[in-house]
Amino acid sequence: MDQQNDNAMYDYADKFINLANEISKSDRSGRVGVAIRFAAARYSAYEASLQTNNLAKDKDNQLQLFVDDFKNMLQFNIEDYIKILSQK
Repeated sequence: MDQQNDNAMYDYADKFINLANEISKSDRSGRVGVAIRFAAARYSAYEASLQTNNLAKDKDNQLQLFVDDFKNMLQFNIEDYIKILSQK
């Protein structure tokens, strides 16, 4: 991704996070995190369907691409939080 696309992606992500934070003010049960992951999974399934003409045949490959992508993003963000927490 180029810088402009990176900036747009981070802006979109911030909008989802801000909504989740707002909802979390009145629901501390953990459902917000589960809901946002479910929404991401649902949208990712839709996105996967756009990437292939035969989702049934390509399902495992598409699934692995999304799993790897999410794992990389999660690892980056956990490492970022470790740095933030170590500064306290």
